Amino acid sequence: MQDMPILKTIKLVKIDSETKEIIKSDFKFGIYEDEDCTKLIKEVNSDKETGTVTFEDLRYGEYYIKELEAPKQYQLSDKIVKVEINDKGVFINGTKLDEIENVSSFEFENKQIPKIQTGNETNYILLISIVVISLLVIILGIVLLKRNYQNLK
Repeated sequence: MQDMPILKTIKLVKIDSETKEIIKSDFKFGIYEDEDCTKLIKEVNSDKETGTVTFEDLRYGEYYIKELEAPKQYQLSDKIVKVEINDKGVFINGTKLDEIENVSSFEFENKQIPKIQTGNETNYILLISIVVISLLVIILGIVLLKRNYQNLK
């Protein structure tokens, strides 16, 4: 009789760090054997409909998960998540995860790329309107001064 290995499934849910909403986009994660993330086991692409990455059939041991490609408009995270699977459960960075329907889930946050002001946003209509009104006031002032001057004569 041969023992069947106990295999676990881990689901990573990608969320926005500010809004806490799920990011439903293309992104990629890698799972590694070592803490320095040099021995890649597998790359997993996201499920765009759910905003998740699923690592299936993981045996007991330690793994490290790292983001390889960030979603559009988000910064690539340098965070490395330590995953430990043992007879007591699944642990992420030392915190035990609840298992629902044989899947342990955790959230991974990403920050949006800051929007940089590019270009000129001068309101030309307002600027032209001010110039035209100023010219009309100056012309009106000149006309009134001429009338006053002619009335004095």
